Amino acid sequence: MRPHWKKKETRGAAGGHEAIVEGVIQHKGTFAFLLSEKPGVEDVFIRGRGLDLAMDGDRVQARVRPEKTGRLAGEIIAVVKRARTSMVGILKRVNNNWVLFPEKGNAPPAIVSGFAPKIVPIEGAFAVLEVTRWPAPGAGAAGLVNEILGDPGDMRARIDSILRARGIKENFPPEVVAQAESFGARLEPAQWEDRENLIDLPICTIDGADAKDFDDAVSLEDLGGGMLRLGVHIADVAHYVKPGTALDAEAYARATSVYLPDRVVPMLPPALSDNLCSLVPRQERLTMSAFMDINSSGKVVKRRLAKTVIRSWRRFTYDEIQTMLEGGKVPDVHKSIGEAVKRMGALTDVLYKRRVARGALDFNLPEYRINADPHGRPLGVSLRPRLKSHRLIEEFMLLANEAVATELFAAKRPFLHRRHDNPDPLKLKNLSIALGELGLTAGHIEGSNAAKGLQDVLRQAEGHPLTTLINSLMVRSMRQAVYSPESEGHFGIATRFYSHFTSPIRRYPDLMTHRAVKALLAGTKENHTALPLDKAGVHCSERERAAADAEHKSVDIMRAEMMKELVGSIMDGAVTTIIDSGAFIMLGDTGAEGLLRVNGLKPGMKIKVMIAGVDTAEGKIDLSLEGGRPPQAAQGQQPQGNGPRQAGGGKGRQRPPLNFARVARNKGRGGGRSRGRGRGKGR
Repeated sequence: MRPHWKKKETRGAAGGHEAIVEGVIQHKGTFAFLLSEKPGVEDVFIRGRGLDLAMDGDRVQARVRPEKTGRLAGEIIAVVKRARTSMVGILKRVNNNWVLFPEKGNAPPAIVSGFAPKIVPIEGAFAVLEVTRWPAPGAGAAGLVNEILGDPGDMRARIDSILRARGIKENFPPEVVAQAESFGARLEPAQWEDRENLIDLPICTIDGADAKDFDDAVSLEDLGGGMLRLGVHIADVAHYVKPGTALDAEAYARATSVYLPDRVVPMLPPALSDNLCSLVPRQERLTMSAFMDINSSGKVVKRRLAKTVIRSWRRFTYDEIQTMLEGGKVPDVHKSIGEAVKRMGALTDVLYKRRVARGALDFNLPEYRINADPHGRPLGVSLRPRLKSHRLIEEFMLLANEAVATELFAAKRPFLHRRHDNPDPLKLKNLSIALGELGLTAGHIEGSNAAKGLQDVLRQAEGHPLTTLINSLMVRSMRQAVYSPESEGHFGIATRFYSHFTSPIRRYPDLMTHRAVKALLAGTKENHTALPLDKAGVHCSERERAAADAEHKSVDIMRAEMMKELVGSIMDGAVTTIIDSGAFIMLGDTGAEGLLRVNGLKPGMKIKVMIAGVDTAEGKIDLSLEGGRPPQAAQGQQPQGNGPRQAGGGKGRQRPPLNFARVARNKGRGGGRSRGRGRGKGR
């Protein structure tokens, strides 16, 4: 495959085509990926000595050519732009010199040339180094240490290091806070005179029990004759955050909120995210609304966008809505709201069936929640249930995002698409082989209708003892969704037009979409943003990846912190991913994966492993085989189910199982992705 995003092309020594390409790298230590910025073009596997020249997030040029397997691979030849000016790592003394070993695995260390005033070096502590010399051939990076974060054993310091390493700032500049607070604490009637007044419309919010901000609300009117009007009402963040302001510059730099087990790092200051842009009950709020008239078969026959003002009648939790959908009673519910919720339940079923019928994929992966105390220490892990109430909001938000994108595209307005390209054929081929080894019929996923084939595999996975593994393998075979001014559609949702509109509190692309909608409603042709859309798409996609990486890493280290109690214990496991040095093993029902340095395994094999060691600083779990014996499945037996029981036997010492299902007392302090962010609120 020849990359379309090349600078120039030459003929390689082996006769293949070489290209000089440019893009952002995702550094993995001993290798990296050059992330594609063009539809239909795969990421490039990067290796070689050039890795020492770049750091995670840097924009680089690389010499790329296809390998015999069809995969694109290359080597970095130059760094075009640095992602950030600092590094985070552990301070160590090496030959009487201070050296910083980066937080990200095997990345080259940096020489400490000095310390900022009042900074006292501490051996083994996490520190932040301001780079004064970038890596070059024959010389590593160097710089000044300006912050000591703390001991790796301190969980809060560990999370701090994860954020700093990814350029995620927690504190807002004073001028940004002041600007957010300048709008006051309440709205006055004069502020909504030019808006459609929906205060008397039965509108409610539906979120997690510990949510603190509510940026989306819904309504459902019965128009008669089998027609329903769904209203999705989103906080009008664009009313407050104007282009060219300090508030906007900070929001763009962050591009997303970050949800960690022990805290939330918001995109906007609390004066907006927790107040004026939070659709709290019985308070007037400025909103942007998408109305969709839907017939009995679930088809949207009419769309309308509007600037509105609402007053939420009721704040519901997912559990309350679930109770109502099941026919139960919930206190303090107005009759009209109760009737609307019943209609919402029926509409959800229709919308879901219609979306699946057109080829949408509905992966079923467990979602774990890490509960932490006020000091950031993990208390326990709980498995989030997947309720119909979650699906209700998911379907409504997906429909609103699709409706807005459809209207903007029809009006020939520039906007950021949420782009999800078709899967890479090579990955589908490898997935087909892996699924076949698990006993599933999967050859048809390589055909002309991959979506239908993948849907069939998902049906086969229902009730399968390895259903979680099957879903995980399929998700890992999909391309990553990105923001782009161009798109051929969203593969996973099976729609031609899709944007992010429903969460401008926590995603900058949604804010840009709101501005595009406002320009459309005003009939203006002027550009709704001073930012080039292609540049904004690349930036927002990169910050989204950094946030997701921080979220996953923080969960890994907290899970590892709890797993250290089980060192020496024997557990049931199932092989999930094969790598050169061995395989990753899913450990029972913990949600954790460990590395087993044994070759000859295949995905889905059921084996017993011993927890050999835990690196809480890195969030890594090392495994060994029970009693050092090779797994039976590795000797040709068919893989079996991976029941989540704790196993005895072998030479490992037996300990009481760690209760990963207990729900710790939590008073709304962070708690993973729950704050203002439910399941499926936009993909």
